Amino acid sequence: MQKLQDNYLNLSNCAINTKVVLLEDLQIIEKAAEIHADLKHKGTPIQDADVLIAATAIIKGLILVSNDSDMLRVAGMTVEDWLNLE
Repeated sequence: MQKLQDNYLNLSNCAINTKVVLLEDLQIIEKAAEIHADLKHKGTPIQDADVLIAATAIIKGLILVSNDSDMLRVAGMTVEDWLNLE
């Protein structure tokens, strides 16, 4: 549990030390830290770029169109795969 808190604090400190952070950006960074910590804790991490994409989609209430099955591991993520429509 301590590692999860440390990961969250590291990403939050990054946001705090950035000279210009919009409130919306901070919400995305906080969500990204939460996603990263959750997946790492479960032993199923995904790439950092995917974490930021997922966090942005969740915060903005967007549906992600992707064929990347890794995104299905993100809680609260809505993913549509247009390559495999059934």
